[in-house]
Amino acid sequence: MRFRQDINALRGVAVALVALFHFQTPGFNGGFIGVDVFFVISGYLMTAIVVGRLDKGRFSLWDFYVARFTRIVPALAALAAVLMVFGWFYLDQHAYKVLAEHAGAALTFISNFVFWREAGYFDVSSQTKWLLHTWSLGVEWQFYMVYPIILMLGARVLGNKRGVYQVLLLLIGVVSFALDPVIARNHPEANFFLLPTRAWEMVLGGLVMLNAERFTLAPRAAATLQAIGLAAIVYAGLFYTDAYDWPGVMTLLPAFGAALVILVAANDSVFSTFKPLQLLGRWSYSIYLWHWPLTVLIHYLDLPSHDPKVIVIGLALSVLLGFLSYELVERRAAGLRERFGLRGLGTLALAPVAVVLACAGVTFANGAAARLPSQIRLVSAESTDVDPRRTECLTNSVKRMIEGSGQIGCKYGDSPKIGAIVWGDSHGNAVIPGIVAAATAANDSVMFYGTSGCPPFVGASRFGKHTEEPCRFFAKRVAEDLKQYPPSVPIIVVARFSAYVDGKNDSPDPTILIGYNGERPLADPEERRTRYSSFLTQDLCSLAKNRPVYVLMPIPEMGEDVPAVLAKSLILGKHPQDVSVTEAAYYKRNAVARAAIENAATSCGVKTLDPLPYLCRDGRCYGSQALIPLYIDGDHLSARGSRRLSPLYRPIFDGS
Repeated sequence: MRFRQDINALRGVAVALVALFHFQTPGFNGGFIGVDVFFVISGYLMTAIVVGRLDKGRFSLWDFYVARFTRIVPALAALAAVLMVFGWFYLDQHAYKVLAEHAGAALTFISNFVFWREAGYFDVSSQTKWLLHTWSLGVEWQFYMVYPIILMLGARVLGNKRGVYQVLLLLIGVVSFALDPVIARNHPEANFFLLPTRAWEMVLGGLVMLNAERFTLAPRAAATLQAIGLAAIVYAGLFYTDAYDWPGVMTLLPAFGAALVILVAANDSVFSTFKPLQLLGRWSYSIYLWHWPLTVLIHYLDLPSHDPKVIVIGLALSVLLGFLSYELVERRAAGLRERFGLRGLGTLALAPVAVVLACAGVTFANGAAARLPSQIRLVSAESTDVDPRRTECLTNSVKRMIEGSGQIGCKYGDSPKIGAIVWGDSHGNAVIPGIVAAATAANDSVMFYGTSGCPPFVGASRFGKHTEEPCRFFAKRVAEDLKQYPPSVPIIVVARFSAYVDGKNDSPDPTILIGYNGERPLADPEERRTRYSSFLTQDLCSLAKNRPVYVLMPIPEMGEDVPAVLAKSLILGKHPQDVSVTEAAYYKRNAVARAAIENAATSCGVKTLDPLPYLCRDGRCYGSQALIPLYIDGDHLSARGSRRLSPLYRPIFDGS
């Protein structure tokens, strides 16, 4: 297959869009569509290789896989190795363990599954994942594993004809594209990260290859159509946002734009022969590999990510490292295999195997904690200082409700006497160790009801991008369960109250906002706060009709991951101070929620529990004490922090 300058230049455009987007360059809000352009290109090239050799009766699965391995793995292994060495010196044990897990997943091409289970691609937490971008390599590799087998079987069973391939690709493409709205509606992360909903993009490239011979255009017409395709891609890169379902209907514009550029084959146009794009296209894979870790490094070093100087330096370093990776790894890997055959392939395979084994070792050694000074180990360990039953009692509670596989609550303690019921979200589970300690001292047990992200309010509705979350139905089930306890048993309500009306303090996440009885949240902030205040007061008073109600006032939110910030500062040789926020900022953030709770106290006798005397002093609320974290992240108390509040709960159990 002759070298296609137009495709190489298109690679340059794709990697430029992705890098500009990830470095938060103003104006490139839709640069993530560059990955979709890559998928179309990949589908075209893979189909050309497989079908071209099937036509000649010379296709070999072994040769195909070896060529893909040589193209992709050495440079990826080099990146993973460099990051593992970096992590050894500069990451705490928790972060290093996560890096090792992600590097191992990237090199075994399952990272798209791993990231799908962890969080959404556009979430703030993704900015700390050094190898997040390898999800696309996982998708491509899985496509490479399956695609040639489908074409081979089609050729063998139905005949080695272009029409057979056309039908197979159309079937795959239609099914894949039809899955997009179905999966996006209920599982948007799966829709983004997994192959079934991405396959149509690569199939589109394959269909272009199968039909390219039908189109022979004059150079001027080809260049004009090429410009139209490029305009579609650039428009999407400039004006699309992550608010769209992705992939989905909107993906058609950049995908068909890429397909048009490839189809018209304007190989000698001004665009196709533009030298900078040719260089970017040549180095595009390595630039793609290296650019994302640089964006994470900016975040890690607390550099101003929106500073134009930082953006320019980051982009320049991406190109430089991409060039070095291409020259020192990609080209040499290809030459080694061509020159030494199987022996060269074996040599190439040693590096990724060694890196995977190293990653496994770091994972099993809990992030190689022994390499770190004891103070850093202690600080980092607080990120996992949680209720040991968190998965059972918080994460899986809704699952048990849906499956009907058991009671949704969890009993803490050996005493048959239930001294109190705790109903909350993840903040409720975070304070459980302190409440259980107070209950145990009074020889009582505690019942906990809750699930992550669901407020303990009857009638509260949370929505994902499209569908209603199970929060309202879970709350209704909890309200029914409460009837089995004597009216004398008090209930303690705990929640991240302010997040449900004003969103998270560390990321713009509209899905955390609540509406009522199946309605979506109000768009106007003031109207939303007014309604929320009324709803919260009424809901607490409704609970108070049947039993004593205690409400834990909102826990101070630090706005940054406390263990990670302190551990990083110690590793980098800085002089860290305890993480804190001002009491004034706390009161401003929680004004609506605290006022509504105090209204309930005045109106119907709800009793308030204020954590501030135990977490705040001298006008500041602290996330750590003497550099020992009291939080596992930016807003959830650790078990250590939770136990600081135990004296707050003792009167509840003494009274019971």
